[in-house]
Amino acid sequence: MLAALQVIPADTAFRYQGGGVPKGVVMVIAVALVYVLPSMLAWTRKSSRRWKVTAINLLLGWTVIGWIVAMVLTYAYEPPPEGSEPDQDHVPAGGRSP
Repeated sequence: MLAALQVIPADTAFRYQGGGVPKGVVMVIAVALVYVLPSMLAWTRKSSRRWKVTAINLLLGWTVIGWIVAMVLTYAYEPPPEGSEPDQDHVPAGGRSP
């Protein structure tokens, strides 16, 4: 009974004693990376909507619905720029005459 009432010194009571990086730091970094994932993907893909995706992600991403909207915008279809040659995979009948 006396052992249960023993006083633990304040400097060792709740100090982190494991090795490496605390799990909390790893979780904060992981959550931050997932939070900005739509923006990172839009910039990596060089999307024409990358600024819109970044703004929506940073301002509304915390609502989860805003994060989903940003992710959908990242992968939404973008027509090719004007004057560029169409991709043969997207030309009806492969570009051949019927």
